[in-house]
Amino acid sequence: MSQALETVDSSIGFNSGIIAFGVGIAAYFAWSGEPSSTVIAGMLSLAAFMWWIFDRKGWQGLSLVWIILLVLLGLGRASWHTTIADAPRLPAVERTYRIEGWVSAIEKSGKSERYVVETHKVRGLTAERMPERLRIRITKKPEPPIVAGDTINWLVAARAPPSAVVPSGYDSGQVAYFRQIGGFGFGYGAPQRQADVDLPPLDSLRRAVVRWRYHIADRVMAAAPPKTAGLQAALMTGVRRFIPTEQTENLRIAGLAHILAISGLHMALLAGGTYSAITFVLACILPLSRRYDVRKFAAVTAIGAATFYLVLSGASVATQRAWVMSTIFFLAIVLDRRAISMRSVSVAALITLALHPESLISVGFQMSFAAVVALVATYQAWQTMRPAFTQRSISRKMVDFFASLSVTSLVAGFATGAFALFHFNRIAQYGFAGNLLAMPLFSLFVMPLAVLSLLTMPFGLEGLPLQLMGLALEPILKAAEWVAGWPGAMAYIGAAPNWVLPLFSLGFVAVCMGQKWVRLLGLGAILLAFLGWNTASTPDLRISDSAKVAFWQPPESGTGDPVLMVGSRRPDRYGREQFAQRAGLNDVDWAPYTDRIAQCDALACRAKIGAWQISILQNPSEVPEECEASDLVILAVRSAGPVARRNCSAVLVDESTLRETGALDVYLKDHLTIKAARPSEEKRRPWH
Repeated sequence: MSQALETVDSSIGFNSGIIAFGVGIAAYFAWSGEPSSTVIAGMLSLAAFMWWIFDRKGWQGLSLVWIILLVLLGLGRASWHTTIADAPRLPAVERTYRIEGWVSAIEKSGKSERYVVETHKVRGLTAERMPERLRIRITKKPEPPIVAGDTINWLVAARAPPSAVVPSGYDSGQVAYFRQIGGFGFGYGAPQRQADVDLPPLDSLRRAVVRWRYHIADRVMAAAPPKTAGLQAALMTGVRRFIPTEQTENLRIAGLAHILAISGLHMALLAGGTYSAITFVLACILPLSRRYDVRKFAAVTAIGAATFYLVLSGASVATQRAWVMSTIFFLAIVLDRRAISMRSVSVAALITLALHPESLISVGFQMSFAAVVALVATYQAWQTMRPAFTQRSISRKMVDFFASLSVTSLVAGFATGAFALFHFNRIAQYGFAGNLLAMPLFSLFVMPLAVLSLLTMPFGLEGLPLQLMGLALEPILKAAEWVAGWPGAMAYIGAAPNWVLPLFSLGFVAVCMGQKWVRLLGLGAILLAFLGWNTASTPDLRISDSAKVAFWQPPESGTGDPVLMVGSRRPDRYGREQFAQRAGLNDVDWAPYTDRIAQCDALACRAKIGAWQISILQNPSEVPEECEASDLVILAVRSAGPVARRNCSAVLVDESTLRETGALDVYLKDHLTIKAARPSEEKRRPWH
C-alpha cells in the first residue's frame, strides 16, 4: 500500500492530488440539483475497488484512477458537510416572532447595525424547528446599549434567508446555510436586556470569548485617536462596526480593502514579527543559542501568538485559513523542513477545504490562496536566480525591502485581480500605487504597535501604543483618500459567463504549480477565459421577486451610460444595484418610466423596449387585453389564474411565477429569454 502511494505521489504529485480534491468540491457546488449520497458512495466504492485492482495487477493507469478517487472524495466530503450543516430555518414568508437569546456579534449594516442572536427560545416554534441563530437589523437603538454577550428579549419580523437577487449573483442564503443562520429580519422597537441563562460548557466558553473580544474593542475605542480608533479596533479584534463608511470606501477604491479583513497578511505580520523578535532575544543569550536552535523555540511561540490572534479576531473562516498556513510554516521550521514551499500551501488548502468545503467558492479563499500561490511561485523562481548571499549594507537592505514589497504588491495584485473582477465586476486600477504608499508603514509600524498595545493592555498601559498606532495609520488613510480621488481609480466591467472563473482558476494553478508544458496549457486556458469574458450578454430588463420592474434606456445623447428606468426609486434598491453592477455600470441614474417612455393609467403601463412591447399591470382584469397587445406581461399584484395564463399568447409573469423563480433577468434580443435567480424545484439545493 505505501509503495503504491509513493508511486502515485511521484507520478502525479501531491499538489495535483489536492487540486483533484478541490475539483471534486467544485463539481458538487456546480451540480445541477443535489447529487444522491447513495450514488456518490457507490462511485467512491467503485473507484476504490478499481484502485485496489490496478495496484495488485500492476496495471498502467493507476495515477488516473487515483485522481478520479480524489475527485470523488472531494465530491463526497462536500456532500457530507452540506448534510451535517443543515439546521432549521424560518418559513419563506415573513412573520412576527418573540425571540430570546444572546448576542454573538454586532455588525454594521449600511447606516444601521444588526445583531446575530444565538436563540434560546422562539415563541411559536418548537425546539426542533427553532433556528440556531438569527440575524436581525436594529431599527431603534436600545438605551443603555446592548453589548455583545448580553441576553435579550425582542419582538422581530423575520423570514428565511433570501436567495440570490440576480441570476448567478451572490447567494446570501447559501452563506447563511453554512453559518447556520436560520433567518433574517428586523426588530420592532429596541431589544430588552434580560438575565443570562445557563448554557452548555462550549457555548458558555464561546460567549465568554465574544465578551472578551468586544471588551477589548471598546477599550481600543476609548484610548485610540478618534479618527483611527475604528480601524484600530478592526485590525486588533476583527470588530468592524466602528469603521467610518468613507474610510472603508477609500481603502476599497485604493486597493487596500485587504487590510480590513483579518487574514494572511495580518497573521503573517503578527506571527512573523513574534518569531523574529523571539529569535533575536534568544540569540542574544549565548549559552542558549550555542546549544540549541533557538528558531524552533521562536517558531513554537509564533504558533501560540497566531492562535491567540485567531481567537481574538473571531476565528472567521478566512482567519482560520491564515492560521493553518502560518502554523504549517512554523511547524516546518520545528521539523527542519523547508518552510516556504508549494507543498505547504497545498497542505493548508487541503486542511481548509476538508474543514470548510464551501470556502472553495468564496471570494476570500480564492483571492488569498491565489496571492499565496503566486508569491510562492515567484519566490521559488527568485531563489534560483538570486546571487549567493553577501554582506549587505543598511542602505542596500532598505532597497531590497522596498523592492520585495513592490514585487509582492505587483504579484499579489495581478493574482487576485481577475478573481475580484469576476466576483465584484470592478478592480482598483491604482491598487499597486496604493499598496506601495501604505504597506511599508503598515508592516513596519501599524501591526507591531498593535501587538505592543495588546501586550500592555493587561497593565492598563495601552494608551501610548494605541496613540502611536493611530499616528501611523493617518498617513495610510490620507494615501488611500488621495489615490481614491485619482481619475478612473475604480474600473467596472460586465459579468462574465459562469464557465470563465473555473477555467481561469485551473489555468492559474497550472501556470503557478505546473511544469513546462502544463504551464503552456495554463496560459492558454487563461487567455481563453479572458477571450470568453465578452461572450456574456447584458440583460435588458429586471423583474424582482416582488414584481418590481427596471430596464435600461439608452442615453438621449447617444453617448455615456444608459439610464435605469424604474417604477419607483425605493423598492428593490439592493437588487437593482446588483443588476447594474453585473452590467459593468456604477452610479447609474434612475428615472421613473412613467415620466419618460411608458404610457400609464391606473390599471397598467405600456413601454416599448427596442422592438418589444412590455406591459406592467396593477389589476388582473387587464391580462387578456395586454396579452394580445404585448410580448411580455408582468402582473405586479397577484396571480393571473389558470384560464388567463392558458389563453395568454405573450410571456406572462405573475406572483405565482416569481414565487417559484425568484427575481428574473430578461434578455430582449432576437428572442425573448428569461433567466431565474432561483433554480427550478427539481434542481434546488439544500440552501434554497
